[in-house]
Amino acid sequence: MLVKLCATLLCAFSTCLALRDTHLTRRNSTGLTNTVAWDSHSLFLQGQRIFILSAEIHPWRLPGNPDLWADIFQKVKANGFNTVSFYVNWAVHFPTPSTNNGQGDFQSGTYRDIQRFIDEGKKAGLWMIARPGPYINAETTGGGFPGWVGNIAGSLRTNNAAYQQAWTPYMTAISKIIAKNQISNGGPIILVQAENEYSASTANNIYMQAIIDLYRANGIVVPIIHNDQHAGQAGNFSPDRPGTHVDIYCGDSYPQGANKWAQVQAIYYSAHQAVAPNNPLCLAEFGGGFLLGWGAVARGGTGYEKYSNDLTDASFENIFYKDTYSQTATILKIKVLFGGTNWGQTLEPTVYSSYDYGGGINENRVAGPKMNEMRLQGLFLRVSRDLLGASLLGNGTTYTTSNLVHTAELRNTITGAAFYIIRQDASTSTALTTTRLTVTTSIGPMAIPKAGMIIFNGRDSKIIVTDYVFGRSATRILYSTAEIMTWMTIDAIDYLVVYAPSGQPGETAFRFTTTPVVTVAPGVSSVYESGTLTVNYVLGDPQFISIVSGSAHVVLVLMDKARANTWHAPVIPETGAFGNFFSIGTNQTVLVGGPYLVRTAVISGNTLSLTGDLNGTTTLEFVAPTAVTALSWNGVSTTVTKTTHGSFTASLNGAKANALPELVNWKVSGSLPEVDPGFDDSSFVTADLTTTNYTNLPVLAGNRVLYSQQYGFYGGNLIFRGHFTATGQETGITTTVQFGFAGGYSAWLNGIFLGSSQGNATVSLTTNTWTIPTNTLRIKADNVFVIIQDHMGIVETSSISGKEPRGIRGFTIVGGATTFSRWKIQGNQGGAADTPDTFRGYLNEGGLYAERIGAHLPGFPDSMWSSGTPLTGGGVSGAGVNFYRTTFDLDIPDGIDMPIRLSITPGAANSNFRVQIYLNGWQVGKYINNIGPQTIFVLPAGILRRQSVNTLALSIWSLDKAGASIAGLQLISDGTFSTSFNFEDYTSFDYTDQQNLRPIARFVQPM
Repeated sequence: MLVKLCATLLCAFSTCLALRDTHLTRRNSTGLTNTVAWDSHSLFLQGQRIFILSAEIHPWRLPGNPDLWADIFQKVKANGFNTVSFYVNWAVHFPTPSTNNGQGDFQSGTYRDIQRFIDEGKKAGLWMIARPGPYINAETTGGGFPGWVGNIAGSLRTNNAAYQQAWTPYMTAISKIIAKNQISNGGPIILVQAENEYSASTANNIYMQAIIDLYRANGIVVPIIHNDQHAGQAGNFSPDRPGTHVDIYCGDSYPQGANKWAQVQAIYYSAHQAVAPNNPLCLAEFGGGFLLGWGAVARGGTGYEKYSNDLTDASFENIFYKDTYSQTATILKIKVLFGGTNWGQTLEPTVYSSYDYGGGINENRVAGPKMNEMRLQGLFLRVSRDLLGASLLGNGTTYTTSNLVHTAELRNTITGAAFYIIRQDASTSTALTTTRLTVTTSIGPMAIPKAGMIIFNGRDSKIIVTDYVFGRSATRILYSTAEIMTWMTIDAIDYLVVYAPSGQPGETAFRFTTTPVVTVAPGVSSVYESGTLTVNYVLGDPQFISIVSGSAHVVLVLMDKARANTWHAPVIPETGAFGNFFSIGTNQTVLVGGPYLVRTAVISGNTLSLTGDLNGTTTLEFVAPTAVTALSWNGVSTTVTKTTHGSFTASLNGAKANALPELVNWKVSGSLPEVDPGFDDSSFVTADLTTTNYTNLPVLAGNRVLYSQQYGFYGGNLIFRGHFTATGQETGITTTVQFGFAGGYSAWLNGIFLGSSQGNATVSLTTNTWTIPTNTLRIKADNVFVIIQDHMGIVETSSISGKEPRGIRGFTIVGGATTFSRWKIQGNQGGAADTPDTFRGYLNEGGLYAERIGAHLPGFPDSMWSSGTPLTGGGVSGAGVNFYRTTFDLDIPDGIDMPIRLSITPGAANSNFRVQIYLNGWQVGKYINNIGPQTIFVLPAGILRRQSVNTLALSIWSLDKAGASIAGLQLISDGTFSTSFNFEDYTSFDYTDQQNLRPIARFVQPM
């Protein structure tokens, strides 16, 4: 009965919004569905204008338990976003061209389960934008291309027939998944992107058209978009240009500097008008942070956390995102919002294990201060429908009394509502600036505020509205110098929430036809004159100001920005396919203040049931229909107290932190038996190819192609064993090894260490001549030259000829006429085609001996291994690799979220060693001591077991004769949260499973 009552009382809200859609210009559609349409201003979903505020999330970057997707999606929805944009990674789903008879691997219950990913998005009430490629860039290995794609003849990302034959099975498989999940079929997908950041030419048009045609042939009817990465937007594939085109053209922009604050880029509107004026202004990628690569910052910190709090913090969002609105953007996709982890071999050479990106939700799933800013903006955008039909009338510094302030005027010429988006003219400024603003209103031009000034104290931006109509009673705000967070109608009362930084004044003027009755509140004054009620105040603690004029009852909720950051407006879901999507399915909300996160809200009888998270003891306050007198928080009835202004408060207890265990009782074994000349490499792949399709980077020397991709190894450490018969005249061996940025390799001859070489953040290959020590050669006998190479991922193929191999590009024996008689190569066990661990997949492991025998997996029998520590006093005694294992138990109770990381204390800066980190069989991080920057590694929930034993393993590879050890290791936490989210220990492929599939003999090697 209550839900029906609420729906009746809130119907005016829907009517108010719908009326603002009646002034539409001609709507465009694909001609295949009208469910998604658009005009030059915005997108329409089921006939309603909607601002698309999208968060970019990549399914594979939250490895392990796919249940965790729901956690991220709920945080995204709760913090202002209404859409998720996602890449699909071809390399993840097609390790070979014929995977699953050409159907690909979308295994249920794994990170490859794209259907589950989409389902969880819909459950959370989020629209989705699919970006399947074929090429995605995304700072992932190969830019999303499987390793085998580089082996094909000819160029990539063109109409090369061999390339089209390669991508067609994948694109067919993913297109069918997308098609059945479109909004027209009751799913959440509203847009689909073709290719990624792609430039046009006559030949390339054929390739793009082939992708578009494949989409349509497989049932995709929603609009197809394209993202043009060119500065200023070049118009590639715009529907307003001749030739091949998409339905909606989009640009990309990452406007912030990597080292200092940047000026805003006032180019989006003019570029859009020049190349796609009949489309809404769409920014398919807009900086949610920025990338850091190997060695990007000094050793001693995870670079993202050290730098993103300054350059891409909430102030960045406040200025730069609002500036896109001022340039009429109504489709804004933030890349990335949650970055996650480049686990295993999923990274490409310019990035390290963390893909935190400085996003609003950090790599460990913690929603930071940036999410509060996005919640304020998102709540405003979802209720301000007039903004979506507004046009840019002017901009500059002439609107204000200070020429230090920039203003953009957007006006909806049908309804008269206007939006003045103002900021420091120099977006880099941190000055204290005051001004008044000249606005045009329904009663004429005026300078506002009448009392006091608009204040910018540092980096700030404000959206000031005029003639803004809201609520059941269609109350008109003549102007407000405080920003609107949201509005809602609860029972017969229209609530309007406004905010500004603490201590700043605000002035909000309403138009009423009868004299209003205003409640008295400390520090709040009001004057009613000539039909205008002007309310003045200073923003601080929340205040509820009741205003009654005739049939209109408005409650003006005042609070400073710090308090606004703790308030939420969760939707009350209704029935139907989109019952939990705001506006399309429901317009019911309640106001909730206090919690770190409010995931869901449901009204049943007299009870408001909320679920969410707390980061400490919290006072919760809520405003709900008058029939609601009780509160349930995370399923527990909670005592409430009614306030004088009609809300209820409750005290909620936070969670207590658990002590974290120490990492002790390590077991150790050597893990490079291949340097022993007697090692049996008969099971290794024979490298006998003499030709290559990597014609842009040909073999430099030698009579064999030693490119790992051509032998089915696409990531991880590689082992090469070259055999030759010595004459005694040999003096050295010259090798050129291509490993990718920050990679390296070590070389041995007949078990004798020759040396190591490595790159840095900008060097991806090195050439070295290794002098053969005296008495090392075996005259007239087999000599074994061994290289262990670090593989830093396959380079992104951003250009059509940008294929780059991994492995040995050249080899020569110096002295005499001796040549290598044979080469053997080994990467991950089974390669991409036949890995025994089909759960984690071929990108989890490399070619280290310990990986091949399953020593990184839970359950591996290490009882015969020696006790030994990776820390000071232990480690690797010389050049080579040791492998370490230990276990620990967390015992985190239900109802607690405790995100955990592994912290590594760096060794001496000149100590050249590399560490790979394995948690319960997953390779979750790569540490390079002398390059950095990353020293703190997320142990992802879903892989980390909360209430059972965890197995932690480390490989330590010393590139120096002196050996290496880690200075310190400890578990640390990002905080302790009480939560409604249900975590379950998640088990996956272990050692017993591997042995059942393929028993692997172990070679015992001394350390």
